[in-house]
Amino acid sequence: MTVKAYTREMIIKWHRNHYTIDEIAPLIPFATREEIEAIIATYETQREGRQ
Repeated sequence: MTVKAYTREMIIKWHRNHYTIDEIAPLIPFATREEIEAIIATYETQREGRQ
């Protein structure tokens, strides 16, 4: 697993545990808020497709 994939998985894990973007952003200073939002949006879109 690459660092990028690991970071994506951590963001998704925190999102599932109801962390807000404002809470996640300081934990990953090298990712922009827009990148975090995009990862969460992609995850939600994929999740909706599976239901």
